[in-house]
Amino acid sequence: MGNEILVFVLGQAFGIFALICTVVSMQLKKHRPLMILQTASEAFIVAQYLVKGAFTGMFLAMVSFVRDVIFTHYGKKRAPFWILLIIYALMTALTALSWAGPLSILPYVGSLVYAYTLWYGKVKWIRFGNAVGNTPYLVYTILTGNYVLFVMTLFEVLSAAIGFIRIDLLGKKTAKKRKK
Repeated sequence: MGNEILVFVLGQAFGIFALICTVVSMQLKKHRPLMILQTASEAFIVAQYLVKGAFTGMFLAMVSFVRDVIFTHYGKKRAPFWILLIIYALMTALTALSWAGPLSILPYVGSLVYAYTLWYGKVKWIRFGNAVGNTPYLVYTILTGNYVLFVMTLFEVLSAAIGFIRIDLLGKKTAKKRKK
């Protein structure tokens, strides 16, 4: 019983650290710090899935971690398109291998959308892609009964949406008013 409690506590702690990294990253204006926190978040997600023995989730998170490391390396300069295609192929293969019915499409599509916006590299679109790409995850977590992950993903989507509105939409209007 003590081992089960340790697994539960570690899993929740890694999830909370991942959430903090993601929520903070969506409020940043610069590409590199945003990507570093996104990469850290993926590392915590890998650890969370590993502790819980959820290996399919762990493998998908590992692809996302590697994706984030590569895209962080390239910075604002876009990585070659073939790298995005390899990431897509890995995500497709892992989704096919772990297929659990039509619900599997939701996280797959969300992952594709977010991978594209990370590859594209503009911070504004990374925030937008996070909000849009995680929306299918919201549906997936509700339908699969993973309510804790639903709350965490909801915070992530809200943070990305707030960052997009605050920095990318309203921030530009405020800057234009100051110039006048």
